[in-house]
Amino acid sequence: MCSDSIIIINDEQSNDICNALNKNHPNIIVALVVANQSTKNATTPTQVKARKISAHTLTISYVECQGAMCALNSLDVSFSPPIKSADDAIDRIVTDGKIAMEAQCKWLFTETLPLLILIVTAALGYTTLVLGEDGLQTAIDSAVPLMGQNIISTIFGSYFFSVVRASFYFAVVAHAAEGVYIAIMLRMRASLGCLACLKWFALICCVGYPLTKKALLFTNQPKEDKVD
Repeated sequence: MCSDSIIIINDEQSNDICNALNKNHPNIIVALVVANQSTKNATTPTQVKARKISAHTLTISYVECQGAMCALNSLDVSFSPPIKSADDAIDRIVTDGKIAMEAQCKWLFTETLPLLILIVTAALGYTTLVLGEDGLQTAIDSAVPLMGQNIISTIFGSYFFSVVRASFYFAVVAHAAEGVYIAIMLRMRASLGCLACLKWFALICCVGYPLTKKALLFTNQPKEDKVD
């Protein structure tokens, strides 16, 4: 391992590397910030820029806003093992960025909105595909208080099951459409591998918008500057 006293990447090389990253690989830099943000109170980073690189760390600045209050933050991304040379830097950062860009199954259960949508969609699917109209009515009669039954009857009349079924199939189609769009965009604009794009597609099919919003952070790079 190289000693901290050995300068492998000088200031001029650092500036050149950071400029190349900011110009050609902004989605990679965003992915590194998102992956290293604290999940508690994390917000969408903007104005993300690579500022300095050494053999051991990449320093990234970004703006983070909470309501009307915005602050300029700095993040140090560590390299283990260290970068071997200036020529190796961009390939190494792009590789690390692609790993950071991959979808995580844990998001379905550790984040509130994806978990809520997953539960609702599963409930709609179970009602539509397993219970059916008669089973739904039986469940309502046995589990829902009389006041709740009256509210359902007043709002939906005899069409409650039809509304549930339509909501389920709408969710399936909408989530699938989002998943296809994101998979294509990540493949074209971030050059993610087919399996990584398929994983994004599968997770978006489960919950839709919350993960679509995450993926859109990584698709803002022009096609002509796509990751190699």
